[in-house]
Amino acid sequence: VTHIVSSVAGHVFNVDFPSEFQSWDTVDPAELFHAPVVKKPCKGSVVKHLQEITKGADFMVLWMDCDREGENINFEVLECCMHLMAGSGSKFDRVYRAHFSAINPSDIK
Repeated sequence: VTHIVSSVAGHVFNVDFPSEFQSWDTVDPAELFHAPVVKKPCKGSVVKHLQEITKGADFMVLWMDCDREGENINFEVLECCMHLMAGSGSKFDRVYRAHFSAINPSDIK
């Protein structure tokens, strides 16, 4: 069995509205609830790297912070990589979520 370990430093994608929805002077904020969202890889993104190491993988273990932002980043990784895993059909049964906690003084104060 071969294991490949990699990492991300924060989000994989930036999320924004298309340019026609970015003017505070001309866009009614209520329109933003139904506006499309554009996802672009972050500057210095690891998308290509993650996709290369995921090709043909049988399993994936996601090990991010156990908070909302960590969960969001997990789904960003899945979005760019899961379709490259080995096998057909649903791959969610081969994606695992590791849970951990830090015990640093700054984390418990």
